[in-house]
Amino acid sequence: MTKKYARFLPTADSFKLEDFPYYWVSQVNAQYVQNIDNVLKKYGLDNSRRRILIALDVKPHASVSELSDMVISKMSTTTKIVYRLKDEGYIETYSCNEDGRITRVYLTDKGKEMITKINDLTSVILEQSFDGLTPLQIEKTMEILKHMFKNLAR
Repeated sequence: MTKKYARFLPTADSFKLEDFPYYWVSQVNAQYVQNIDNVLKKYGLDNSRRRILIALDVKPHASVSELSDMVISKMSTTTKIVYRLKDEGYIETYSCNEDGRITRVYLTDKGKEMITKINDLTSVILEQSFDGLTPLQIEKTMEILKHMFKNLAR
């Protein structure tokens, strides 16, 4: 690793946890998930199920594999969540016409109603998290995070 990154790495002699970028990425994510889980409790949901519902809202009739990729989750975990959401009446599944081995998933009317509720609740949390930031700062943060993600996904 080059010296220009040394102060951000745990191997540095003068390392401080507060200087490690992933400490803050983890902290922000953990606090966000905690806040999301707290507001979703009133609907009997959690963040894992919310993520699948949101992914289906963005990509209707996605396969379980596509959902797994979208939410960056193991296929087995995604499958469990999908069937739990199905049992709860938020989604339905069917075998793909082109390839019967592929299971496709779509939102039911109940699932679409839940998306509206989820979006209302999460918009409050997003506004809270962005308090004091300009739209330009938020856009720049997203650019940086996307860049880092692409670096890691190589």
